[in-house]
Amino acid sequence: MNAVEVKNLSKIFFRGDTEIKAVNDISFEAEDGEMLAITGSSGSGKTTLLNLIGGIEEPTDGEIFIYGTDITLSDKNELARIRRQKIGYIFQDFNLIPILTVKENIIMPLLLDSKKANKKRLIETVRYLGLEDRLDHLPSQLSGGQKQRAAIARAIINSPGIILADEPTGNLDRAAADGIMKLLLDLNKNGMTVILVTHDERYADMCDRKISIEDGKII
Repeated sequence: MNAVEVKNLSKIFFRGDTEIKAVNDISFEAEDGEMLAITGSSGSGKTTLLNLIGGIEEPTDGEIFIYGTDITLSDKNELARIRRQKIGYIFQDFNLIPILTVKENIIMPLLLDSKKANKKRLIETVRYLGLEDRLDHLPSQLSGGQKQRAAIARAIINSPGIILADEPTGNLDRAAADGIMKLLLDLNKNGMTVILVTHDERYADMCDRKISIEDGKII
């Protein structure tokens, strides 16, 4: 079964009278349990494509299937539910809420889904990511690598089937970046489908398969 399938997907922006095809008639699948890299130069459309798959942006045309459900036909509430329960999103800039502690940031998806944090699940997650002694810290008190680990913890706390990672190593030094990549590989080995946007070919080559994009199209 495909975890993700996009068909003839397009996203058009307008800058004045100029039409910009950020994503231009793209079709591909990611099988359940696959680790797929999306590569390309800056401005090629990688992040826009990931945002479309994650339901953050709406496509101009095309279909996006998450475990067989076309999210382009989902209403606002259904789309929000799919994003909370089926997809974990990891941002390059971490996207942690600065006034919340690490623990509060991690359990935020549970609270948005009107669930109580499972203590055992939380402990297992923070131990796995090496954040046991950072739960009461604010994001400003963390290193870059720790911030990204907190963001990963938030992404996986709901046990989603799909992880969308947008340049998760882009703001980190090499050692921290290698550590984050190892975590993503481990998550994939444990059954999660991972779609990784990266400009680093070394990391892309660690994935099962890679797709290269230029000017919004697969090349």
